[in-house]
Amino acid sequence: MSPLSSDSAPGPFWSAFERSNIPMALVDEDRRYVAANDALVELYQFSREEIIGTRAGSGIPDEDPAIGEASWEQLVRTGELYGERLVKGSGAPLRVNFAAHATNIDGRWLALFVVLSAQLEPEGEELIGPLAPTGVAQSATRPALPRRSSSAARLTPREREIVHRVALGRSTPQIAVDLNLSPATVRSHIRNAMVKTASHTRAQLVALVLGEGLASE
Repeated sequence: MSPLSSDSAPGPFWSAFERSNIPMALVDEDRRYVAANDALVELYQFSREEIIGTRAGSGIPDEDPAIGEASWEQLVRTGELYGERLVKGSGAPLRVNFAAHATNIDGRWLALFVVLSAQLEPEGEELIGPLAPTGVAQSATRPALPRRSSSAARLTPREREIVHRVALGRSTPQIAVDLNLSPATVRSHIRNAMVKTASHTRAQLVALVLGEGLASE
């Protein structure tokens, strides 16, 4: 399959995917990368040409292939996957937490991967801080929940607007300034959106809402 481009699927999804400073990638049903945004390219320090077409999980050193296959089957079966992996980029290994959500773009089944956090190994610099609201713990071992497409569809226009800005990598104070709201109000909207979508982290929320095409610009 050929790599996707924004020319084939314009709209809020591609706007957020391409402009976001949160690393994101799209993987097809054959577990091949078909799209990667600039943030992911910068994180892994590979060129986009080196990423597109490679098999997802191939950069995980010493992983039992059966574990990778089981994780992929879980994503295909449930539409969701959350976990932690040690990934070998072009530089030092990275400890990466991620969320993935199955979606459909131009009639193609695709999995949207969103990086929650990334840290150099062993115990090195934190390249991406945990993408979770204050007071919400992340867990790489938390079991996947059933998809909540109908709940995600009930997000209000304001919630979708705020989630779109979260997807771009905007912080709570930045979103508050953007929309002339208080930070407390922004956090409240994000909490409501997370409850409606059964999301545990902001990255999970982004993967779900973008994956369902429900973000608004």
